[in-house]
Amino acid sequence: MHIENRKILITGVTGTLGGRVASKMKNEGAEVIVLIRNQSLAQKFRDEGFVPLIGDLTDSTYLSKIMKGIDYVINCAAYLGEDTELAIASNITGVKFLAHAALDNSVKKFIHISTTSVYGEPQSGHLDEDSPLAYDHPETYISTKIRSEQILSAYNDKGLPVIILRSGAICAETNSYWGDNQVKRMLSCDNVTWVHPDDSVPWVHADNLAEMIYIALLDGIDGEVYHAIDLNVDDRHFRVQLAIAAKKKIIPPNRQVEKATYTVEKIREIGYRPLKTFEQTMNNLIKLVPR
Repeated sequence: MHIENRKILITGVTGTLGGRVASKMKNEGAEVIVLIRNQSLAQKFRDEGFVPLIGDLTDSTYLSKIMKGIDYVINCAAYLGEDTELAIASNITGVKFLAHAALDNSVKKFIHISTTSVYGEPQSGHLDEDSPLAYDHPETYISTKIRSEQILSAYNDKGLPVIILRSGAICAETNSYWGDNQVKRMLSCDNVTWVHPDDSVPWVHADNLAEMIYIALLDGIDGEVYHAIDLNVDDRHFRVQLAIAAKKKIIPPNRQVEKATYTVEKIREIGYRPLKTFEQTMNNLIKLVPR
């Protein structure tokens, strides 16, 4: 398989991951169509070499219209908050409508970005892609992301080639909750109260995740789920170090320690190799702290 001159529809391009995925696919020679809701961003994406379409995932008629001629779909869109209505619209209804339009138009591959949170939080033990999901979890984000996986599994059975990547904590030096925004949050507080030194974090760099998506598109197996993680990192070596650099005291939160670890071998078996290392990223993040 190749993607040169292929048409790829990408959602969620204003988030930490989606824009990087769009750039990766464009650099590999694809014609990248980005679905956005904000008309004011259209010219920005045109200037960057993309084809912007203004629309919403909950508009099934519009999705069916724009899906004509699309070769591949990469769904990076997700609602991470606790508003049930918004979560259902983005993580369930939107996924169903997108998959339905893709199946009707014979899309050759559908890549969906899920999360390791589908196993539940807090979690412990060593988990692989066949570990049970937290179907009865009370958190809206987790329950709706599980439902989106169920929907896509059903569409895969109907003939839509689906691959699911369960991402860990997506880190980057810009526009990232787990990266530069952690540093900004620490610099603006008196004490760091949300970091537990004993936690384990399933870490992945955003650029590496974009590479994983590219590899999965080329060589992933239809119907499979892959952990999208670079490594399981002890938070003492991650956010604790950022707090030390920011000269902030850590007051651990009164909650259960999050010590789950996740297998990382499966995505490597299809050819993935990291582009950015954890050590390089930490050095870059620490440089964001004023001296």
